Amino acid sequence: MDIIAFRHGIALDREEAHDMGLSDEERPLTDKGRRRTRAAAAGLRACLEGQAVDTIVCSLLLRAQQTAELLAPYVGEPPLVESAALNPGAGPEALDTWLHGRPTDESLILVGHEPDLSAWVSWGLTRKRDRVLSLKKAGAACLEFPGPAEGGTGTLRWQLTAGQLRALG
Repeated sequence: MDIIAFRHGIALDREEAHDMGLSDEERPLTDKGRRRTRAAAAGLRACLEGQAVDTIVCSLLLRAQQTAELLAPYVGEPPLVESAALNPGAGPEALDTWLHGRPTDESLILVGHEPDLSAWVSWGLTRKRDRVLSLKKAGAACLEFPGPAEGGTGTLRWQLTAGQLRALG
């Protein structure tokens, strides 16, 4: 199983959203966030070198959904699926449990939030709660699992910042 963990793009500031009457869940990507996410998606396409993506999975929060929608055209328009296992605070075990129901030959992009997404990547690599890396907005990490995506069984193939992805696109 191949999994790309992709952090959502730049979203509206929390205080500005609050002043507009929006909840954290409703915070959209900014114009800059959309531009940079598209540019990072072009770089992601270059990294994939034609490898198919079967599904893009995102949290239930608007900024993750918008990021997933922006990624889709760059990676072959795979179906988009929402999962609460990617919501902030769900924890790496929730995502592991959700992933256990997926085919082991599947290639996924997970669009989520910090610090949870980096915690899951670290969990996938070490099965420990200590984060060994951090994903910046519109940054990504690619993990390969020999079977189901279980904590401690993943291999890090690459990790790229949004700037590095944009440079590749």
